[in-house]
Amino acid sequence: MFDWEEGSIDDLAALLAQSEVRPLAVLNRVEALGEWQVRISRYFGLPGGEAGRDVLLSKARVRQAMSELGLGSVRHVSGLAGDASLVSSVDFYPAIVKPSRQSGASRLVKLVRDPERLAAQLHRIATVDGPLAEVVIESYVEGLEFSVDGPVVDGRLRPLFVCDKPDYDYDRQQEGGVLVSPPDDERVRAGVQPLVEQVSALCASLDIGPVWLHAEGRRTSDGSVELIEINPRCGGGATALGIRHVHGLHVGEVLTRMALPEGWQPPSELLGSDTWAHHQRVAQLPVGADQVGLVTAKFSAAELTRIDGVVDAIVLDSLEVTSLERENFFVHVLLTAPDTPALRALADRVRSAMSFEVIEEAESKAPQHA
Repeated sequence: MFDWEEGSIDDLAALLAQSEVRPLAVLNRVEALGEWQVRISRYFGLPGGEAGRDVLLSKARVRQAMSELGLGSVRHVSGLAGDASLVSSVDFYPAIVKPSRQSGASRLVKLVRDPERLAAQLHRIATVDGPLAEVVIESYVEGLEFSVDGPVVDGRLRPLFVCDKPDYDYDRQQEGGVLVSPPDDERVRAGVQPLVEQVSALCASLDIGPVWLHAEGRRTSDGSVELIEINPRCGGGATALGIRHVHGLHVGEVLTRMALPEGWQPPSELLGSDTWAHHQRVAQLPVGADQVGLVTAKFSAAELTRIDGVVDAIVLDSLEVTSLERENFFVHVLLTAPDTPALRALADRVRSAMSFEVIEEAESKAPQHA
């Protein structure tokens, strides 16, 4: 056992030596331990310890690197959540404020339209994550949101799985409805390659080795494309299920092979720039709770997969929702149908097969589930 919060890299090395363990690879799928993954890889001289990885773990450093490369037009300010002077340094509204690290599931991500709301959200982040938590404030990009998943091979992002987000909640900055892949909206499809080029240029400048990336972008009304966020991991929800279904790739196996010294080389048929555009149409259906409390599902993944058109499903038996300032999904379903209208109709049928209860927080004595 090792204490990730209090221990040092020397403590870990001593523990491994005592246990006669010599690491061959470092594999991690927990966002909060991303820095440890890099630190351990670097200490033992294993893949994944490149200096550029540190940049990818910080949204503030990614934004700074993008600016230095002349990529995109998003304005930004970064600093510490407890620094009151940050508010006066922002002269662009509306703006997005979020933790620079560990903002997965849109945790503490907020759209603010004036200095007062910005100050309130910075105070909120400082209260939850501490006053020394790194934050980034960015000019808001209005446009159509989409995501791109794929490996970086020879310094370039290879897009394998692209999701349109036609039901994205832009007010709350959270997922919702269905996520369609490949997109059938031509505006989104036209935005994929520009985003891939931006991300590839960033990766080349960082000189990082093989890594899987999940990038989120927006196509604006004037046709430009902006990088919204980038994460050195596979997308959440049913993304890995979708990639396995349409490409036959088990993301966990790919990540393991990437972490080994011999590396991983994708099949040649997956290296095309438009591989993402030609696979079977699928959709992700995330379902979450909109109130605080203990959410208990009254159905199983097996029941959902018996519905025609449901490929796979993930159902958490219970989830303790403690805040609505993040996505609280406890169900992820992968659907397949010929087109988007059929996917929407199928999503409605799947939702109708779900039942769950929420016990208010004051009544709940159950431990938190993740």
